[in-house]
Amino acid sequence: MSNATLFCICALVWGSTWYAISWQLGSVDAMWSVAYRFLLGSVLLWIVCQLRGGIPRYTHQQHLRFFFQGSFLCGLSYWLIYESEKFISSGLSALICTGILYSNVVISRFWLGHAVKRSVLIGALLGSVGVFMVFLPQITLIDSDPQELKGLALALGAVLMFSLGSVSCEINERDGLSVIPVTVFAMFYGGVEMGLLAMFRGIPPTFDFSPGYLVSLVYLVIFGSVVAMTSYLALIQRMGSDRTAYVDIIYPIIALLISTVLEGYEWTIVSVLGVVVILLGNLLAMGNRFDRSKVETSC
Repeated sequence: MSNATLFCICALVWGSTWYAISWQLGSVDAMWSVAYRFLLGSVLLWIVCQLRGGIPRYTHQQHLRFFFQGSFLCGLSYWLIYESEKFISSGLSALICTGILYSNVVISRFWLGHAVKRSVLIGALLGSVGVFMVFLPQITLIDSDPQELKGLALALGAVLMFSLGSVSCEINERDGLSVIPVTVFAMFYGGVEMGLLAMFRGIPPTFDFSPGYLVSLVYLVIFGSVVAMTSYLALIQRMGSDRTAYVDIIYPIIALLISTVLEGYEWTIVSVLGVVVILLGNLLAMGNRFDRSKVETSC
C-alpha cells in the first residue's frame, strides 16, 4: 500500500473519530472507554496475525519499548483527548493536537539526533496558520474560564504524550520489526494500563449498551484504532515521525467537513483560505516522500 494511501486513510478516519468520540462521553468513564477501544483493537489484530502466520517472539527489552509506546500512543494520550472534550469543543481540541508536528520534530531531534528539515518546519508553520484561520471563530470565544483552560492543558498534555510514543516507534524500523504485531502489543499494553489506572482510582468497569455508544465504539475500534493506527505506525517507519505528524494538520479539516453535514458548521472566507494554506503547507512539508517505495508491514 502506498504512502499516499496510508496518509489518506489516517486523515479520513481520524477526522471522523472526533465526532464518534463525542458519543463515548457520558455514563462510562473515559479511561474505561479508551481501555475497551484498544483492548478490542488488539484482539482483532491478534486474530489477523494468527491467520497470517502468527506473532514473532520479542525480547524483554522490545516488550518494554512496546509498553512505552502503548502507554503514550494508545493509552494516556487518548484518555487526555477524551477528557479535554468535556471542557472544550472537539474542534478546538483537534486544533491543539496539530502541535504534534512541532513536538515530534523537537523530540526526534534531541532523542534520535534527527536533523531538523527546513521544509517540514515551514510546511508545519503554514499548516498551523491555516488551522488557526479555520478555527478562528472558536478561538476568539476562549476567555479565562478555568474549565476551558483545563481543557487546553489536557489537550496539550495529549500532544506531548502522543509525540513521545510516535517518535519511539521509529526505533522499531532499526530492529526490522513488522508493524502489525508491534501494534498488537502497543494497543494491548495501552488498554491494560488504562483499565488498571481506572481501578487504582477507584472507578469500577461500567458499560453502556445504548446504540450510540455501541456503534461509536465499534467504529473507533475497527477504523479509528486497527485501521488508522496501523497505517500511522507504518507511515512512521517509512517517512519518519516528523512528516507523518502532518496527518494531525489534515484531519481537523475532515472533522469540519463532517461537522458541516451533521452539526451545521458554517464556512467563512477565512476558513476556506485556511484550508488552501494547509494544503500548500502539506505539499511543501511532504516533498517527494509520498513516492517512497513500499515497505512490508505484514506479520
